[in-house]
Amino acid sequence: MNKVGNGETDDRLHFVLTSGSLSRSPAEIAASRVENPLLDSTTEPSCVLRPADADELHQLMRLANELRLNLTVASSAGRHCKGGFAAAKQNLRVDLSSWKGIPWINRRNRVCLIEPGVTYGELLPRLEAEGMTAPMPLAPRSGKSVLAAVMDRDPSTWPNRQWDGGDPVASTEFIFGSGERFRTGAAGGPGTLEAQRAAGGAHKSSAGPSQTDFHRVVQGSQGTMGVVTWIALRAELRPQIERPLLLGAHSLSELVPFVYEVQRPWLGEHSFVLDRTAAALLLSAGGAGSFAELRDSLPAYVCLQNVAGFERLPEERVEYQTRDIEEIARKNGLAPVPALGRVSARTLLETATTPGAEADWRHHHSGHCLSIFFLTTLDRAAGLVGLFADLASGEGLGEECIGCYVQPVVQNHACHVELLAPFDPEQPAEVERFRKLERDSVAKLAAAGAFFSRPYGSAATTAFRRNRASYEVLKKVKGIFDPNGILNDGKWGL
Repeated sequence: MNKVGNGETDDRLHFVLTSGSLSRSPAEIAASRVENPLLDSTTEPSCVLRPADADELHQLMRLANELRLNLTVASSAGRHCKGGFAAAKQNLRVDLSSWKGIPWINRRNRVCLIEPGVTYGELLPRLEAEGMTAPMPLAPRSGKSVLAAVMDRDPSTWPNRQWDGGDPVASTEFIFGSGERFRTGAAGGPGTLEAQRAAGGAHKSSAGPSQTDFHRVVQGSQGTMGVVTWIALRAELRPQIERPLLLGAHSLSELVPFVYEVQRPWLGEHSFVLDRTAAALLLSAGGAGSFAELRDSLPAYVCLQNVAGFERLPEERVEYQTRDIEEIARKNGLAPVPALGRVSARTLLETATTPGAEADWRHHHSGHCLSIFFLTTLDRAAGLVGLFADLASGEGLGEECIGCYVQPVVQNHACHVELLAPFDPEQPAEVERFRKLERDSVAKLAAAGAFFSRPYGSAATTAFRRNRASYEVLKKVKGIFDPNGILNDGKWGL
């Protein structure tokens, strides 16, 4: 890789960024760091590049190929903790968080077009004005990019609106690491986007052009294959009325049959399961009360099930779906209620579906939080959660120190399981203990069948080691779409 900071390289970068900027401010570089003490040592960027638009980004990536520069890309603002752009080598950070365009919203086709820096707090009011909303992750932090969330396949709390693991992403435009600009799905052509819309197109199909589906190469790659310049996002009608309900249980296993039976015929809307620690973490971060009081007032596990009515016969829809859900609950020995302990169903729903503070809700209680997440099927989730609890107990962590979030995805064909353990990042002994817990847990969970489809931290190495054949294929794909290794060279050993 070319050495960044010499005069010739700087001149070339400034020439490309005619309307954008290049900054070596220590404050800006510090703000772009990954704040995760559990990660292995990473290399902070030598500068922050802010191209003004897609054309400048395109020229920048062509220059990076010519000069063999290593780029890492971010579109969210604020505190970064996951480490998606954590780099093993010297790198230049490409910051797209200022790209705030929402150039097109189409109510008829329930779709909108957004740029990388748009946050949920910026998108939702624009959709609401058109009578729509967007599925979103559980209380995303205020600076979280919508594009970053959906391209990383963050699960939304609205499982029956997801038909495919890539949803709600429709058409996209990205620039491969090779420097080639490419449009996918219905937007793949022919003609400009404006010409397609004039002909009645809505960029809503994700597959294409022809039989290709190249957005899947970039989606989930954490910026190692290409850089997305915009996406068409599938939106949903905004509910006219909502009736959220809570169901409490002594164990996760007690809730599993109910969730299966409700999700199978697509009853209700938002739905997820939290243990009382995770629920208290979420709600206390949102200002609903103190962590201890909220946690002590709740049963071991809580399932939120929202029932909603839309434009057509909303009251009738809510009434018949509520009756069906209550019948399924009774059959499984459960009781849907509007509140449990100090927590109302409406407060939990509003907290879960509203962008949060600048810091992620998981880190509010102790300063940081170990987060291990994977995919499995709902019937296997309880066993994997129990395995983690045993490992945490071996490290001296009681049941009150660990949390669990279970999110059905793709109409409950699978579920996202997230295991949480808050800790103080200022205590070196604590950091070491939780780093060991992460390593041990990921290895044993993977051996027990957990599928790490979005590998971060220890999960990344474990995921690739477990399937050597897939890793070799991934290296070949990287060689095709980023032959000069300009996108986070060395990440995952690629």
